[in-house]
Amino acid sequence: MKETLLVKVIKEKPLLVVALAIVMFLVTPIIQSFNTSLAFEIWIRDLYQKPLNSTLYIIFSILFGMLVTLYLYSRNSCIECKTNNARKSGIAGTLIGFMIGVCPACFSFIGFLVPLSASIFLTTFAPIFMTASIAIILYSIYRVGGFKSISVNRQIEP
Repeated sequence: MKETLLVKVIKEKPLLVVALAIVMFLVTPIIQSFNTSLAFEIWIRDLYQKPLNSTLYIIFSILFGMLVTLYLYSRNSCIECKTNNARKSGIAGTLIGFMIGVCPACFSFIGFLVPLSASIFLTTFAPIFMTASIAIILYSIYRVGGFKSISVNRQIEP
């Protein structure tokens, strides 16, 4: 029987995938809580007000958990030994998706780096940038070898 490496990794380490996805999902309100005590309330309202961004962020968080788990698994077993480029593009996708996609607290940080017109542009087109980040993470999963078929030997017990 054949299955992809990503499915095998998810089956072997489901708690790690879920934990990493939850951590990535909660990073935004944790960063915001440094500035205001109402961070979780603002974050939850933002999730309800922008369902497209919220859906993309949930997908992004799940893929982030899968990518990191797959990377940790393949680092030890060297299934596809070209993981350095995949790790760099995965980190780039994570940063782009996190900073531009949904993190309103990060816009004040971005405001120091770019002019106001650029910040407004990034805010307006955040779903497009989040989709690009998801594509980068999917490409990283591909580069690590997550979509390659592997044979699985399962013994049938009498």
